[in-house]
Amino acid sequence: MKLTQLFRRDRTVIKRADAQDQAEKILAESLRLVGQVCTKVADLIETQRLERAGYSQNTYLRRVDNPQADAQQKKP
Repeated sequence: MKLTQLFRRDRTVIKRADAQDQAEKILAESLRLVGQVCTKVADLIETQRLERAGYSQNTYLRRVDNPQADAQQKKP
């Protein structure tokens, strides 16, 4: 029986590669999750800002300018 195979260092290299792969996978997933949280918070802030400006969530936006009045002012 060869004892040199018991003391090989290849196994630690494989374990390190697997550990690095898992760490990178966890980091990528956590960054995606942070991105989703930031998107939700930004949407919430924008919704609150629009509600303070007088727009409720389920209504259509209305035009503030009057295109007929603009056309009449430009004619003279």
